[in-house]
Amino acid sequence: MYNSKIYSHGYIGTYHSEESRGVYHFTFNEKNGQMTEPELFYETENAKWVTKNGGLLVFSMRKEGHAGTCFLRLRDGKADYAYEILEERTAPCYILQEGEFVCTANYHEGTVMVYSVKDKKPDIVARIENGEEAGCHQILIHGQDMMVPCLEQDKIRMFDMDNGFALSGEIMFPEGSGPRHGVFNREHTKLFVVSERSNELFIFKVRGREFSLEQILPIYLDGGKTAAAAAIRLTSDERFLYISVRGQDILTVADVRGSRAKVIQHVPCGGVHPRDLILSREEGFLLAANRFGGGIVSMERDRESGLIGEIRSRIHIQEGVSVLLEEQEGSYV
Repeated sequence: MYNSKIYSHGYIGTYHSEESRGVYHFTFNEKNGQMTEPELFYETENAKWVTKNGGLLVFSMRKEGHAGTCFLRLRDGKADYAYEILEERTAPCYILQEGEFVCTANYHEGTVMVYSVKDKKPDIVARIENGEEAGCHQILIHGQDMMVPCLEQDKIRMFDMDNGFALSGEIMFPEGSGPRHGVFNREHTKLFVVSERSNELFIFKVRGREFSLEQILPIYLDGGKTAAAAAIRLTSDERFLYISVRGQDILTVADVRGSRAKVIQHVPCGGVHPRDLILSREEGFLLAANRFGGGIVSMERDRESGLIGEIRSRIHIQEGVSVLLEEQEGSYV
């Protein structure tokens, strides 16, 4: 039976190894959580973060001693042509597509690159230096500001996109906390940030460029000595947060309703060294990418309680770091 609403098409970004050679794709069944085994979609080194907007697939890469970003145009779901900008020494660790802009964060170099993709050929708009080893690990957009968590500097730096990306503010964190990834609620009245070093959830009340810290919530098990938090996701109803925690190989679930957030579950991630995690389109499943073992797992999620249940499917891939889903046209069940 033909049904284009049941299946989603997925992409996986990987670090380079003998068994991982670039960007992979797979199919996800939104009804039962099953996934097909991944197939190589585009071969390149260190395509560790992949993002898609319309017919443009963008991912990090390394080639012949140079590194940067690959802009891959798609036609009918297949690679059409690629344009590479390789002006960095190491591959960026995070990429965001926002309107006409593509923004990348480079952890090792402390560099943020901003590209314009108005036309088919991308152009460099800005190169923002945050200091060697700043630990830039994500890009967030808040109004006219681009926000960059700088893990090694214990701060989030803000840049005014309407004023030549000039520095417009900073959010300071406790020394040694290491802010890594964040997410806003829909109205941008709250900001949730997870720290890699202290393994805490920082919750801010937001009013324009004013960020008032409301709560710090520990997210680890057993004292957190081995913990290293990574990704964070907020449900569309803004009731629950999901955080991957390396070292302890768990996913932490937080209930963020009401005035005080609380951890309601720690669950094994289904592998070793969990990195990215995403929710399926209807949010009945959570997909987690385990870099060092376990591959990509699809886990049941109860929409009412927020709790994660059993693993429904697993696909085998080495060095998986990022994962994304999009609706698949023309699928069969």
